[in-house]
Amino acid sequence: MYKQSLPIVSTLVGPSLRLTVPWLFRAFQDAAIIDAENIGYGHEKTNQMGLLWVFSRVYVRFGAMPKYLSTAQIETHSGEKKAFFFPRYATLWDEQGNVAAEISSIWALIHEDTRRVEMRPNLPSVNQTNGTEIPLPGKVVQKPCALRYSRKIEYADLDLNGHLNNVRYIEMLTNLHPASFFDKWQFKELLIQYESEIREGETVDIYSDEECTYVRGVVGDRIAFEAQIKYGLIEEN
Repeated sequence: MYKQSLPIVSTLVGPSLRLTVPWLFRAFQDAAIIDAENIGYGHEKTNQMGLLWVFSRVYVRFGAMPKYLSTAQIETHSGEKKAFFFPRYATLWDEQGNVAAEISSIWALIHEDTRRVEMRPNLPSVNQTNGTEIPLPGKVVQKPCALRYSRKIEYADLDLNGHLNNVRYIEMLTNLHPASFFDKWQFKELLIQYESEIREGETVDIYSDEECTYVRGVVGDRIAFEAQIKYGLIEEN
C-alpha cells in the first residue's frame, strides 16, 4: 500500500479551480507505479523480462474534486493477481477527508517487442486487498455514435513505454465538451477500456453518442479504446 500527499497546484486545475480528471489519472498512474516498485513489481524486474505495465480497464466513481491550493491524499494498493491480470485500487481524499474519487482497475504486462499481453507473467501474487474496493463493472456497453473529431499523436503525447500516455485518452474524453459544460456538470462515473496501443504518428478518430456518454477511439480499422461516462451536477465541499 502506498499513500502520498497531492498539492493541488495551478497546473492540476482547470477554470473551475478544481483538480481535473486527466490529472487525477496522472496522479493515480504515478502512485500505482511507485507502489509496484515497492512491492517487488518494479521496472528492474519487469524490464529484465522484456515486459511493460499497461492499463487494461479503469473504473472511477467521483465526488467533489479537491480545490486549488488545497492538499489532497491519494492511496493505492494492489489486489491478488488473477491469471495475467493485476487488480489495482485507489482512493483520493480532499483536505477535509471527503472521498473525492474511488478507483478500481486492471493492469497487465505486455512484451516490449511483440506488444502482446504476457499470459504467464512470472510475478507472485501480493494479495493486498483490504475489502474496501469498489467493484469493477462489466465491459463498456456500445451505443450508436458519430465522428466528433480526430487527433494525430505526436512525441509529446507519449509515455515511458513509447505509446500514447493513458492520461491523453482522458483528455480526449473531456475535450468533447466546451469549458462551459464543466461550469455545471462533472464526471460522476467513468469506465474506460484500453483495447490497443496508439503509437506516434497515428491518428485517432473520436466517436461518441449525442450525449457523450459512450465514446470510442478508432485508429484505422481497429478500436483503440471505449469509454462509458455518467455525468452529474457539480458537487460542492
